[in-house]
Amino acid sequence: MLTNEFLILSKMKTVYTILILLVSVTLSFSQNNEIIEKEVNQQIWQPFKKSFEARDWESFNNLHTNDVLRVNKYGIRIGEEYKNSIQTSYKKQTTKKRRIDFCFNQRIYKENTGYEVGYYRVIYTEKDKEPRTVYGRFHVVLNKKNNTWLIAQDWDTDTMNGKPITKEDFESGKCL
Repeated sequence: MLTNEFLILSKMKTVYTILILLVSVTLSFSQNNEIIEKEVNQQIWQPFKKSFEARDWESFNNLHTNDVLRVNKYGIRIGEEYKNSIQTSYKKQTTKKRRIDFCFNQRIYKENTGYEVGYYRVIYTEKDKEPRTVYGRFHVVLNKKNNTWLIAQDWDTDTMNGKPITKEDFESGKCL
């Protein structure tokens, strides 16, 4: 009888040990993911927002790798071609102001690589005109080089399955 109780207690200890180990690993991964998200927000998304809104092409381009792959409805641009198009676009004189915001549906990291999926909203304002709001979906691949996160691939669209991206889609994510 004593032997059976000992075996049961021994098995319970093993199960508890495995459970504690699994919970510890899960918490560690979650905390590490949160640390990386905070780092990415500080190194990518906050400067992206600031440089996009200020039309600061130099800062904006510095958030991307030199061989960045950019895909949208206008086609594919790679590296210098993309960065030159940003410089040209941002240097154009305009009275329009723009504000961009991001909401994320998925953020995954492994070592020095990240993959993020979410929505953006751009609000354009111009004197004596109604504001115009545009929504889109994005997928980005991030690479960490020399302790700095950079955008290596950037894809976005304003439609999914033939339907326009909406405010409700945007709000479905965890906003920055």
